[in-house]
Parts: sequence; C-alpha cells; structure tokens
Amino acid sequence: MFRTPKIIRFQKWLFSAGIFLLFAGCQKDDLCPQDTETTPMLVIEFYDAEDPSSLKAVSNLVVIASDKESRFLGPTTANQVAIPLKTNETFTEFRFISSSGTPNENEDVVTFTYDPTPVYLNRACGYKIAYRNLDVTVTNDDDNWIQGEIVLQENVENETAAHISFTH
Repeated sequence: MFRTPKIIRFQKWLFSAGIFLLFAGCQKDDLCPQDTETTPMLVIEFYDAEDPSSLKAVSNLVVIASDKESRFLGPTTANQVAIPLKTNETFTEFRFISSSGTPNENEDVVTFTYDPTPVYLNRACGYKIAYRNLDVTVTNDDDNWIQGEIVLQENVENETAAHISFTH
C-alpha cells in the first residue's frame, strides 16, 4: 500500500509528540535528604544550684510523659537531655524522676507551654514544627528536686543549643 507524504509526516509528528509526552510526564524524585532539619526536640541542661554556672548530672534520671506509662528516657545519669514536645497541642507535661529506683527517688511534674508553628521546608520534606513562646512550670510540691528553671531560648527551632536550664 502506498503512503502519502502527509500520512508519513503525521506519523512522525505523532511519534515525536508521544516521546515528548512520555518524558515530560517524568519528574525528578522528591526525596527528603537525611540531613534536613526536622521538628526539633526540646534540649534541657541541668546545673548545680550552688554553682549555677556548672553543669551537674542528675543520677538515675527517668523522664515519662504524663499521659503515658512507658518511659521516654532512663534511667540514665546525664547533665543534658532532649525530649519531644507535642506538635498538635500547646503544652506537654512530663514527670522528671531523679534517683529512680533508690530510696531517694523524687518526682517533679514539669509542664512546657508553647505555640506550635508549622515551617515549610520544601516540596520533598513538607513541614516541620517550630515552637514559639516557650515557657516552663514546675509543679510545686513539698519536696521538689528541681529548684529553679530558666528559659534560655523562647523559640525552639533546632537542637544546637539548650532551650531550658534546670538547677538542682
């Protein structure tokens, strides 16, 4: 069968258009790099109440979210901890227990209040949460082991430095 030049040109055009559409539909993979900062944890440092410029480790520290029974952290001996804050609430409450498992065990309830703010990273990674207007309250009881608290950074945007300091 004889093909006319118009049909051949149309077939070439159709083939070219098909190839173009095939490659135009492809996209670069949207993968979030592992080194991308995600929602930061709250960094707390513990200082000596008698010398507030000196870090002082807490012995057998256990941290439990008040609305959970399982331990988030510990027991460990540390002068710095990083804990997560709730991203869908304006407060998070934790139980900080010093000297856990010993006769000197002491529990303090600590409430962190903040304004969770979504921060757009990019199309691949989406959003992370930054915490603005951070504040801390230690529930007063007859035997607090946490003697003082200071907000060092009101905005929690990364984990490079401490946000809160506790003296004990």
